[in-house]
Amino acid sequence: MSLKSKVWLENKANELREEMNVRSRDSISIHQILKYKHIIAYFQLMEEGFSGMAVKVAHEEREYRFMLVNTSESYGKQRFTAAHELYHLLYQDHFECSYDTDIYRNRDPEEKNANTFATYLLLPENGLLQLIPEQEMKKDMISMSTLLKLEQNYRCSRMALLLRLKHIGLISESYINAHYSDVKKTAMEYGYDTSLYSKTDKTELVGDYNLKARQLFDQGKISQAKYFSYLRDMNINLKEDLDEEEDNLG
Repeated sequence: MSLKSKVWLENKANELREEMNVRSRDSISIHQILKYKHIIAYFQLMEEGFSGMAVKVAHEEREYRFMLVNTSESYGKQRFTAAHELYHLLYQDHFECSYDTDIYRNRDPEEKNANTFATYLLLPENGLLQLIPEQEMKKDMISMSTLLKLEQNYRCSRMALLLRLKHIGLISESYINAHYSDVKKTAMEYGYDTSLYSKTDKTELVGDYNLKARQLFDQGKISQAKYFSYLRDMNINLKEDLDEEEDNLG
């Protein structure tokens, strides 16, 4: 495992943004990337301390990519975790599986690569510099109002934003220590919705899992019972819905 250059990682992040037709000033849709890259992702409530995982499986000259994200963490943190896992699935050499806890502090070279890629993908430098007022471009001069505007615009966690601004050279470690706490409280004081800073506690499946399941059923490779069980994985109970329709017709 090697620590890739920041230039290479930033180029990959920018290329993916361009591929998705997203401007540097705009927030990128993780769901859009997952669907475009045919990655099956499961967002599910799990125990605290676990952020997410990614798996890549090669089968019959094809690669299948899977991602799991813990929704007990804040929505902003979930987006960072998903972007982190995208690095593993799309760009890490010889990748098979990752299990990520405490992703901000993991010192493994590939985990550091994944974090750096995630910050570049979610928070492009050109866009940040366009949105920061000129009078705040000096070291440690960014106001709380601007911090909130940036993290709301890019739908990112406070810590991800602070680390990105530090990488750019606009803030110091002491600035981070003074601004990383009381995030939800300050957002409320400035009149912002706090859902970005809250856990979602929801279950959601993203990707073409349902289409793959239907294809297997239509080809006779799985039984109807197995097909229904795959749909239940997505919180779709087709059998109950069909039975209810028949009862209504009677």
